[in-house]
Amino acid sequence: MRDLSRDRDLEHFSLNTGTVRAQGDFLANLEAAKRHGISQVSPWREQVAGVGLGRAVKAIRDGGFRLSGYCRGGLFPTDAAHRQAVRDDNRRAVDEAVELGAPCLVIVAGGLPQYTRKGSAPSKDIAASRAEIRDGLAEMLDYAEGAGMKLALEPLHPMMAAERCAVNTLRQALDLCDALDPGRSRGLGITLDVYHVWWDYEVHEQIRRMGPTVCSPFTSATGWCRP
Repeated sequence: MRDLSRDRDLEHFSLNTGTVRAQGDFLANLEAAKRHGISQVSPWREQVAGVGLGRAVKAIRDGGFRLSGYCRGGLFPTDAAHRQAVRDDNRRAVDEAVELGAPCLVIVAGGLPQYTRKGSAPSKDIAASRAEIRDGLAEMLDYAEGAGMKLALEPLHPMMAAERCAVNTLRQALDLCDALDPGRSRGLGITLDVYHVWWDYEVHEQIRRMGPTVCSPFTSATGWCRP
């Protein structure tokens, strides 16, 4: 395992701008990163939208930044009335990630529909949500593959199953990846955050299951894995 304590030039460090959203807008975050010698960032969509996609692209290019990912797409479970809006929004997320030059788009799958999409009819059927996640991710993967953008599915802690993500273990996430991309050729991977998976008693076994991995620079202990 790499010893990051000796990474004095921050080569393997990336700033997830969601962690500093209260300190300024996306452009201010980039300026602060530059002052501290950070050359890699992982932007959030709402922060990019706040300054405009064109300005964000220019600032990244002019500042010589690289991206380690783009947060986030997904949030699939919804009712029939909002399904097209979810589909359209995820396609926009892919297009934005391509325009920004991100290596992958992080996917937070969503939980129960009333929390995932405002105005959706309420449900307590988490099994139905997980079925929608599979179907939505499959459809999104078709679009992302055509655009040349990798998707990085992130399992979240079970306490967030209802509100944010019903994919809660690395086993669940890998099962989805293996079902939708069995040949590991379509660009569907995993994003791991120790905050969310430290408790998982199978996590080390499932990391080994991934085999050789390709990890992006760390974004608060997050990487794109499973080539």
